[in-house]
Amino acid sequence: MPGSGAFAMRLYTPVECARWCEFMGIGLDERRKPTRELGKKHRLRFGFPRSFTQSLWFSRRIEHALRPRQSCMLWVTGYGVFPSNENEHLYYRLRQSYGDLRLLHEAPGHLCLAHEEADVVTLLHLCVLSGWDVHLIPTGGDARAFVCHDEWAEIGFDAPGQMEETRRALEDGGLKVFESE
Repeated sequence: MPGSGAFAMRLYTPVECARWCEFMGIGLDERRKPTRELGKKHRLRFGFPRSFTQSLWFSRRIEHALRPRQSCMLWVTGYGVFPSNENEHLYYRLRQSYGDLRLLHEAPGHLCLAHEEADVVTLLHLCVLSGWDVHLIPTGGDARAFVCHDEWAEIGFDAPGQMEETRRALEDGGLKVFESE
């Protein structure tokens, strides 16, 4: 099912995203989007970097925290909040590189395989700069993340060691990090 036999990033409709989440055991809300409850015992919450020049580093840090994994669903669940921040031209050119001409609302899910770390980082970076809400749901991994348009993110972990490694890296980058309950 999800991600099997795939050789490159796949783009999913909202219905396909919801089915994928159900198959993976991810809780959905009344709108059939992932719940913000990450379902992980250990959680870190932190704000965006003060300087937009750190946004690529920030995106790389979040992507790295979700390793190891087999694949990662990056589901854009909120957009249009800050239209002046959105670079739709760049986003749609990236989609076109995968042969997909649909609009974001038609296919907001991006399933990236384990070797497509750069794709996860690039898509997340665009989401951060555009002020979009995005869920990052890996398969075969021990973490899950939500990035909010209100300039904060949360990562949930199964393992406390993985959480502490991520905390140190974020704090070394100048971010204030809090444990969530």
